[in-house]
Amino acid sequence: MRQQMRQTLEQESGIQRSPKTGAVSLRDMTWEDLDQVADEFERTWSQADSDGESLSRLESRHFVLRYLLTTSRARVACLDGRFMGVTLLGLAGQPILFPQAPAQLTQADAALSASDQGARTLERMQAWHRLEERVEDSIEVRSSAQAELKLFLVAAQARGHGVGGLLWRDMLAYLGQAGVKRFFLHTDSSCDVSYYDHIGMERAAARWSADHPEETDERSGFYEDIFVYAASVADQQARWGLRNQGGGGSK
Repeated sequence: MRQQMRQTLEQESGIQRSPKTGAVSLRDMTWEDLDQVADEFERTWSQADSDGESLSRLESRHFVLRYLLTTSRARVACLDGRFMGVTLLGLAGQPILFPQAPAQLTQADAALSASDQGARTLERMQAWHRLEERVEDSIEVRSSAQAELKLFLVAAQARGHGVGGLLWRDMLAYLGQAGVKRFFLHTDSSCDVSYYDHIGMERAAARWSADHPEETDERSGFYEDIFVYAASVADQQARWGLRNQGGGGSK
């Protein structure tokens, strides 16, 4: 999973106000938010320089829709009615929020496949997904972690308003109340992965591109090093100043 960690969440642990704005609020994501999430994903990780704007937008839509295939909880942050960020969580055994996601993903992939360049992009993305699954399976992370943070995205315009910290704490509170002991996430070297070490998450797996020169053409600047991070919910709650809300101890 690609994560946006460009702001320091520990500096955003509370709700911020300014004279010209109201308070940041959280609500459940609806299907109507899809375009805003995909657009912000595009602004954050755009491939437009190499792929062209329309192709890059389809790529972003593909990623978001793929996350939604197995998302059981989705929360959106808003400020004065504007989209400011989102968390997508998948919990084992919980119903999927958006049953329309598979059909929409099929449509997005068909649009990508309509051009030679788009088809190559889709092939690279599918290879990326398979690789993430292999790394995940190699450590059997789902045997100890009951939830996956699929997407954590904070809009660039949201920085300084406490959005990142608010979303993270909201997620931790929910996981604790749901009885989740551990959670995990995928990330890669396009993000500030050292931040996860900083907040006490465990680097459960790492796959270094330097060890796989045979993938140079397949990567083609699309990905480099990939990682899986995991953490105890209770430990994270303590770090973020939350009371233990049922998340259990370290494992």
